[in-house]
Amino acid sequence: MIRKGYSDGPFGQVHWRMLEPKGAASKPDLYCLHPAPFSGLAFTTIMPYLAQDRCIFAPDYPGHGGSDAFKEEPAIEEYAAAMMAVVDEQSSGGAVDLMGFHTGNLVAAEMALTAPEKIGHLALIDVPAFDAETSAKFRAASARTFEITSDLACLEGPWERGMTKRIESQTMERSFEMFTEQLRPGRLMNKAFHAAFSYDVEARLPAVKHETLILASQSALLDATRHAAEIMPGATFIERLDIKRAVLDEAAEKTAAEVLKFLDRRSS
Repeated sequence: MIRKGYSDGPFGQVHWRMLEPKGAASKPDLYCLHPAPFSGLAFTTIMPYLAQDRCIFAPDYPGHGGSDAFKEEPAIEEYAAAMMAVVDEQSSGGAVDLMGFHTGNLVAAEMALTAPEKIGHLALIDVPAFDAETSAKFRAASARTFEITSDLACLEGPWERGMTKRIESQTMERSFEMFTEQLRPGRLMNKAFHAAFSYDVEARLPAVKHETLILASQSALLDATRHAAEIMPGATFIERLDIKRAVLDEAAEKTAAEVLKFLDRRSS
């Protein structure tokens, strides 16, 4: 059963989810870093597939999910500091592994750079490693706050993305809980995107020295993920173009298998 809890972080309380393996944990803890603007809820489908021989944690960034509210202009470095506070409190038995998805990949990279001795290996899935021009364009668009009005029309964008365009394999209940989760940051819903597009991927990703898996699915981030592999030449790069959607849900078993294959070879 997935348990929930809180840790004190540098910016307030951090909410997390945790799943223990059925038997004894013999591998390093694995921390799952979520995409914007969601929370650790994004990993609840895949967590049972990952929790074979290790404890799985899925924390919420400040300002997201059940964590305390945060400032107007957050930075990836601050998200990383908040996540490291959870690691320090919950995992004192050695270096932990990190798995990121979308924005979570940047948080994972920053954690590895700021506390290298506390991090073992990284598994980065669909990395937003955009070129400077693309990042600048998206950064400008994401700088706007989400306008909340008394008109239901203000929710049309999130509703269309989460409900109208949901895939058939995703239940209405799962789609709805993810829809409501993305609303929890309120007017600051776009700010994690802004933090991601403000992060210097060209300088920071190549500086990561940990053994890293870069896993690309057939998604809108395919080219950006390929670029991440180019600027991190020491990483293990795998393309799973048969995974075309719902990497953490419909394709959870496939995704977990690739991640564990990489991590288990390095922790045995």
